[in-house]
Amino acid sequence: MAAVRDDFPSPKQLLEARHLRPRKRFGQNFLTDPRVAERIARSLPPRAYVLEIGGGTGTLTAALLEHAASVTTLEIDRDLAAILEERFALLGGRLRIVAGDVLEFDLRGDLAAQFAPRAICGNLPYYITTPIIERIFEAGDLWECAILMVQHEYARRMVATPGSEHYGSLTVFAGYFAQAEKLFDVGSAGFYPPPDVASTVVRLTPRSDRHKRVRNERLLLWLIRAAFSHRRKTFVNSVLASMRGGNASIRKELESALRARGLDLVIRGERLTLADFCELADTLGEGHIREHQWTTR
Repeated sequence: MAAVRDDFPSPKQLLEARHLRPRKRFGQNFLTDPRVAERIARSLPPRAYVLEIGGGTGTLTAALLEHAASVTTLEIDRDLAAILEERFALLGGRLRIVAGDVLEFDLRGDLAAQFAPRAICGNLPYYITTPIIERIFEAGDLWECAILMVQHEYARRMVATPGSEHYGSLTVFAGYFAQAEKLFDVGSAGFYPPPDVASTVVRLTPRSDRHKRVRNERLLLWLIRAAFSHRRKTFVNSVLASMRGGNASIRKELESALRARGLDLVIRGERLTLADFCELADTLGEGHIREHQWTTR
């Protein structure tokens, strides 16, 4: 097995030598601390196929290659993709570098072609974290582990408990698709350029039984968004405000669904658990609420 080159300079020196700068439009903050990269790599299943989102200058890529069976690295910046090609030129087939956008990449097709264990890893750009995670969850039946670095506040929302300050639609959404676990925090000093906020590494383990928890997944996901779309309103009023044709009869159905669950009629969305949302979605799906009505205005 060819060794990974470790004689490359820092991300700052690499970019300056090529007259390049971090690009704000790509949300570029490059990981510089190899100890953090090593800790992330060791959190993945051994000898896994790893799909890395955002290779950057290769700090995390190098650590992944020490532990993974093979790695595919996605990098939207073609200048950085060229740096990765140079840095890891001796590795042959163990590393595939794809110059492209993760939001356009065939995630399902790539993962389906690999043997388990399959993992997803990366330092996610803050400005598109949610769209990336939504795509990862859409392929949740095709990977076994995801280790992701996200903004600290975003991680707090992912792992929050009902009724807490950070609990919201992201918490319930993530909890439906996966078990989310905080691993460790990373300060801004570990990046170039240093971001204005701290980061957190989280581990996601997909829930293989999620389809058994609710009969209509689309209704559940809509209900979660609707419940938090007007945070100062009660669950009933927030859902009604998000519907087309919400009326007195629909209000009665919503209140009846809450009673069946033993919940207060004036409860707010932040007090509802994932199990509550699943039960409410099933109850409402059996009633008179029609699909054309649960469309956000």
